[in-house]
Amino acid sequence: MNPTMNWKLQFQSESSHIQVSGFIAASEEECRQYFVRRVSAKISESDGSEELRQHLIELETTGFDLHGLIGQVESSPRARDWEIGEAFAEIALEDGHEAMFPWPTGFDKRTRKASLPGPDLVGLQCHASPRFVFGQVKSSSENRVPPQVVNSTDDCLRNQMIHLRHRSADRQQLISWLLVRMRGTEWEDAFNEALKRYSEGDLWLVGVLVSGRRDPVETDLTNICAGIDHQPGGAVVHLLGFYLPFHKDEWVDIIYGREATP
Repeated sequence: MNPTMNWKLQFQSESSHIQVSGFIAASEEECRQYFVRRVSAKISESDGSEELRQHLIELETTGFDLHGLIGQVESSPRARDWEIGEAFAEIALEDGHEAMFPWPTGFDKRTRKASLPGPDLVGLQCHASPRFVFGQVKSSSENRVPPQVVNSTDDCLRNQMIHLRHRSADRQQLISWLLVRMRGTEWEDAFNEALKRYSEGDLWLVGVLVSGRRDPVETDLTNICAGIDHQPGGAVVHLLGFYLPFHKDEWVDIIYGREATP
């Protein structure tokens, strides 16, 4: 059974028709174990190399001689801190906000240096009935309010949320991306329901700030709400801050350098 996290709500408000919430971990050790177990499993899932290795081993038991090929399967390089932040955000939305991401975007990184364009999170939210969820994630331990990744770079969270909110053609591409992967699968009915709700203007757009060893500050997120220019309607826009008890520079070592205690 996967461990879940207990979060303490630190702030919650609405600004310019956008919901804003901030959370801290209930305990540092619980959060560390969540990283070691849950986040590392999500990263491995997006990697795919271990799944291939296990499939080859299973084929060998049916008489295939694949020993040489098994030895050639390489593990992907360690995830970078921002990739760990994305994996964490995905899990946090799954565990606490009814989101589902049945197709990891990491699968579409064709090369080791590839950077998948578009939103970091593409999936469904089972809120009453399935609707599309598109999200962006930024990670920071910068002692600035708000961090530069939120409002001061070309690809900052504010600009990315503006694109998500106002570029319907980009959202259509994302829906087409999901259709290719969900057609003919167990997810097809949920996709069709989400498509119906989307035609009525109903979807969930979420921006996530994953902060390491910083105090929760509401203006990290409220400062960018007006710039997103969201008007009330079917679409729901939500900005979430998760304030972790360890610095961003520690995330890689936590994932790869420690074993979870029983």
